[in-house]
Amino acid sequence: MIYCFYCFLSSPAGSTTRDPGALGTRAPGVRAPRSDTWGRTASRGWGGPGAVPATGVSRVGRSRAIPGVRAGPALSRASCHPGPPLRASPLRAMAAVAWGRCLPRVWLLRRTGPGCGRHYRAALCAELKHPLAIEEVASRPVRPHEVRVDVHFCGVNFADILVCRGQYQEKPQLPFTPGMEFSGTVLETGTDVSTVKEGDRVIGVSRFNGMAEECIIDHKTLWQIPEGVPLREAATLPVSYVTAILALEHRACTRPGETVLVTAAAGATGLAVIDVATNVLQAKVIAAAGSDEKCRLAMRKGAQSIVNYSQGSLKEAVRKLVGSDGVNVVIDAVGGDVFLEALRSLAWEGRIVVVGFAGGTIASVPANLLLLKNVSAMGLYWGRYKEQNFPVFSRILSSALQYCQQGRIQPHIGAVFKLEEEQKIIT
Repeated sequence: MIYCFYCFLSSPAGSTTRDPGALGTRAPGVRAPRSDTWGRTASRGWGGPGAVPATGVSRVGRSRAIPGVRAGPALSRASCHPGPPLRASPLRAMAAVAWGRCLPRVWLLRRTGPGCGRHYRAALCAELKHPLAIEEVASRPVRPHEVRVDVHFCGVNFADILVCRGQYQEKPQLPFTPGMEFSGTVLETGTDVSTVKEGDRVIGVSRFNGMAEECIIDHKTLWQIPEGVPLREAATLPVSYVTAILALEHRACTRPGETVLVTAAAGATGLAVIDVATNVLQAKVIAAAGSDEKCRLAMRKGAQSIVNYSQGSLKEAVRKLVGSDGVNVVIDAVGGDVFLEALRSLAWEGRIVVVGFAGGTIASVPANLLLLKNVSAMGLYWGRYKEQNFPVFSRILSSALQYCQQGRIQPHIGAVFKLEEEQKIIT
C-alpha cells in the first residue's frame, strides 16, 4: 500500500481552483475571505509517530449547503433560532495526513442566530470503527492561557486512525475530534497570552482535536510560522518531520557522510527521514520499501539507493550496496522480520531507532547482536517528548520550521481534498 500525503482543500465540488475574492461582500460578522488560491496536487507517501504513513492537508470554512454530508450520531448541540442567511465565504481547508486512501468532500457551515453563541463544524468520532461525522459544535470561551485558532490545515496521521479504532495508547472519551497537528491563524487569545496575537500564522500540536474549523489550544503548543513558509507545508512538519529530526539528530546522532537505512521509505516519516538525512545532515540514504513504485518515489525524493524488501532478503540487498561493513544508522517503522534484517545490517557501533510497527508485528531484540557489534537499539515515541521533554520537542519543531524557511527541506504533498473526505479514511 502506498501512503500518500494529501492536502485537503475547500473548493466547490467539481472545481480545482477557487478565487475567494469572487464571493462578493461579507455579511456582518463574517471574516474576510483569504486571498490565496486553492488547488489540487498529486500523490505522496509517509510514516509518522508509531510508523505513520502518508500526510495531507485540508481547508475549512463556510457554505450554505453541505452536499453529501451524512447525518452523524445524535450529539447534543446548542439550540439556535434561525438567523439571517450568511453570504458564502471560502471554506477553510484542513490538512489531512492519510494512509493513501481516497476520501469524499465536505462543505462546512457556520451559523449564528439571535441569543446564540458562534458555532463551527468538526469531524467527530462518536463510535469506534465507524466513519467520522461532520457535526456543528458550539464554541466555548478561551481560558486565560489558551488561544483560539482558525484551522486551515490539519494532519491525519496513523495515530488518528488507530485512536478512532480504539487501538491507540491514548483512549479519549467519546465523542472526540481527531487531529494531532494543524496550521491556521489566531482568532483570539486569552488574557495571559503574550506569545501570539490575533492574525498570527501558527502551527499547533494538539491531543486529538485539530480536525475542525476552530481549535482552542494552550499557547505553549503553538509556534509562529516564519515568513515564506506556506500554511499547507507548515502543517506537515509537527509529526513526520519532528519524528525524522528526533530520530536522526537527537537519538541516532547521525553524522555527515554516514549511511542511513530507512524502512517504510515511501511513508510520510520515511520521506521526511530521506529529506532531512540527505539535505540537512549530508548523509547517504538507502531507502527500503515494499514495492518498486514506492522505491521509485523514495529515489525521486533524494535516496541514493533503493531496496524492495518484498523481493528478497533486506540484509543481503544492503550487503550488496555497502559491503560487509553495514550501515551506520537504521530508522525502522515496519517492525517484524524487516526490523531484524535491518538490525543485522548495522555496522560496528551502529544505531537503530524504532519509530513504529507498520507491519503489525513487534519483534524481540536478539541481545547477542547488540553485543557482537556494539550496536545500540533505541525507541522514539514522538508524543512523549512533548510531555516529558518539551524543550527538546520545541527546539526540534523550531528547527523544522527554519529548515523549511531556508528551503533545505521540501515536504512532499500529494493531493488536496476536503475535510469531509476524512469520514472514509478514518474508519
